[in-house]
Amino acid sequence: MSNQTSEDSSVSSLGYPIGVIIPTYNRSVVLLSCLKHLERQTFKEFEVIVVDDGSTDSTPRLLDEYRRQSPLHLRCIRQENCGPARARNAAIAALRSPISLMIGDDIFVSPTCIAAHLKLHQQKRELTVAGLGLTRWSDSGQTVTKFMRWLEDSGMQFANRDLLRGVPPDHRHFYTSNISLKTALLRENPFDEAFTKAAMEDVELGYRLRERYGLELIFIPDALAHHLHPTSFRQACRRMFNVGISTHRFHEIWPSTKEISRGSLIRQALWNVMLSDTVITSSFLVLCTFFAEVLTKVWCPNLLMRYTLYYYFRLG
Repeated sequence: MSNQTSEDSSVSSLGYPIGVIIPTYNRSVVLLSCLKHLERQTFKEFEVIVVDDGSTDSTPRLLDEYRRQSPLHLRCIRQENCGPARARNAAIAALRSPISLMIGDDIFVSPTCIAAHLKLHQQKRELTVAGLGLTRWSDSGQTVTKFMRWLEDSGMQFANRDLLRGVPPDHRHFYTSNISLKTALLRENPFDEAFTKAAMEDVELGYRLRERYGLELIFIPDALAHHLHPTSFRQACRRMFNVGISTHRFHEIWPSTKEISRGSLIRQALWNVMLSDTVITSSFLVLCTFFAEVLTKVWCPNLLMRYTLYYYFRLG
């Protein structure tokens, strides 16, 4: 399969060579801003599928109103709340374009983002080539803190610094906030819907595609998008807890990755001692979280911050 070429990425049955997939849940206002940025693309011939993952806010009504007057080639799908993995699979099944660009509902693409993704796939028609765009925090609509900058570059959530200095992307960089693949490949290899949270479902698919087909993930810094998602230290702790839960699932599917992720035995043994339940009590964790949150506002990164985040990951 790795030597196969995808269908013609210059045209689909409806004339759309590329389609945008957006799962959404209870972010109606931000979603509309996301769609408005799609309207400003220099390349206009693309379709958009929004999958409402059981939103309980005004999303269904606002989407219906927006769809009636939007210049976008937009279709909307609604499902019960099952998580982004199933939502993306539903969109992939409905997409008519040979190229799928996956973004988040809080992602604001730059005017040339879609054109940059499409250009890559027109140059690299192999089925197993994927394009990874560059996603930075939005400076509009939120205050980007030092902690958020650290999350963006450290590898804890994103690893933009490594990508920009030329580190080749792999499955760990399979960020569904701004990534494009051949639709046929995604239909044959859907997201694992056992991942019900927005954590590790993308990394697992990236790893699976790499192991099965030798996926070539190419970084496209010109495919720029901005991320509107104010993130506090406590929110990051909750996310690390969810990532920990999903990582257990990932290791169950791919047992060989467990040893790789542990790092050196000495380092792992040290972390096990530092993060053991005899050292960390619930009261101690509350204190660590509080002081790490305060410290991180003035000094970031710091050891207590890292320690607390890793403990929430282990707790998951």
